[in-house]
Amino acid sequence: MRFKADEIVSVIEKEIEQYGAKLEAREIGRVLEVGDGIARIYGLSGVMAGEMVEFTRTKVRGLAFNLEENSVGVIILGEFLEIEEGDEVRATGTLLRVPVGDAIIGRVVNPLGVPLDGKGPIVTEETRPVEFTAPGVAARQPVNQPLQTGIKAIDSMTPIGRGQRELIIGDRKTGKTAIAIDTIINQKEEDVICVYVAVGQKE
Repeated sequence: MRFKADEIVSVIEKEIEQYGAKLEAREIGRVLEVGDGIARIYGLSGVMAGEMVEFTRTKVRGLAFNLEENSVGVIILGEFLEIEEGDEVRATGTLLRVPVGDAIIGRVVNPLGVPLDGKGPIVTEETRPVEFTAPGVAARQPVNQPLQTGIKAIDSMTPIGRGQRELIIGDRKTGKTAIAIDTIINQKEEDVICVYVAVGQKE
């Protein structure tokens, strides 16, 4: 098979015309010390409070929290035992955001919105900052629809409305979580979206 010189030249000229140099500038720092889920970073002088950073070697994300004169305190949002002194850290230029929308319904995710249920990635273009001011009372829809917990003692004595805030208070091992889970299970035939958030005590 023979190539024609003019065809090769035309292809090269076309590629040169379409070439565009892509320059990406990122601020890079280094880990000074790490322990108990917190890393102290040197070199990220332009990072914002609440900005996401990424540890390049492990791909673990972190949240810039304490901005000091010579260093930045970063909360490690992942396995902090993998982070070592001297690791490279990059600023992402974005605040902590998580995916939202119908794609989240029925999924199990970590605090960063990364799926933990093995059902593949969450496909959505909608995100929302974690640090977000909740709408005021006047802007909310009024509570006008009852919500049944499925526990007769509670439903008969304590009326609960859909969208209402309720506090379940009590000592350990008295069934606070059981009430919440039973209430969620009782909504399986209703048009109610239930979100269960598990907050673990620090080890």
